[in-house]
Formats: sequence, structure tokens, C-alpha cells
Amino acid sequence: MMRAMRLLVLACLCFAFASPALAQKPRVPTQPDPSILTETPVEDRVDRERTLPYLAYTLGELHYLAFACEGPDTQTWRDRMVELLAMEAADNGRFRDRLIDSFNEGYRAQQRYRARCGAEAEAERRALAHRGRDLSEMMRSAYFD
Repeated sequence: MMRAMRLLVLACLCFAFASPALAQKPRVPTQPDPSILTETPVEDRVDRERTLPYLAYTLGELHYLAFACEGPDTQTWRDRMVELLAMEAADNGRFRDRLIDSFNEGYRAQQRYRARCGAEAEAERRALAHRGRDLSEMMRSAYFD
């Protein structure tokens, strides 16, 4: 229960400023399956083994966009990933490695997909922040509603 509370706080910090998402272009096929956002019973919806890597992937995508468009000093999303690791995978185990791999794959996928910054990149950032907020809200509601 305490872990869920910390995750909720992290999620609120990460995605509090996300504005409504704009339409997204088709995504890179290596991205995790978005079907985890469908309406199913809580025990099926909240699968830590699937949801947290997807959240890490999203943080990686956001980190690349911030890094590419705002410069190398922008570390906000990477810092959020470090917080996520500290709360959900503090030990150096297989799950921690999986989260790190998901973050890095999200970064690389966005790097391949997004050649330059501009209005499209900004729309993508808002859409990704919205997706991260949805994932966080889904996990929060499973524990607290």
C-alpha cells in the first residue's frame, strides 16, 4: 500500500501539467501494447509487470523529446525515471533491468521517429504526457477507489 501511495505521488508530479492530448500519428511498432488501458476488471487492468515498463517506455520517449528540443541540460523525465526506479525497483534485480530497458527503448524509438522539433514534437509531448497520466491514474484508481 505504501508503494502504491509513492507511485501516486510520483505520477502526480510527472503528469500534473499534461494538457489534453492531440491526435497522434501512427507509433513505432516496437512500442508496448496499449491494450492495457482498456476497461477490464481491476485485477486484470493493473498488472505491475506490464504497466510499469509501459510507463518507463513513455518516460523514455518524453526524455528524448525534451533532450532534443530543449537541450542536454533538460533532465526532468530522466529524473522521474530515477524516482520510479527508487520506488518500484530499488534492488538491482531483473525487474529493475526491465524498467531501464523499457526507458531506453522508448528513448531510441522516439529518436528514430522524430527528426526535428516543432509543432508536431510539441503535440507528441502532450500526447505522451497524457498517456503517462492515464497509466498513473489507472494504477491509482485500482488501489484507492
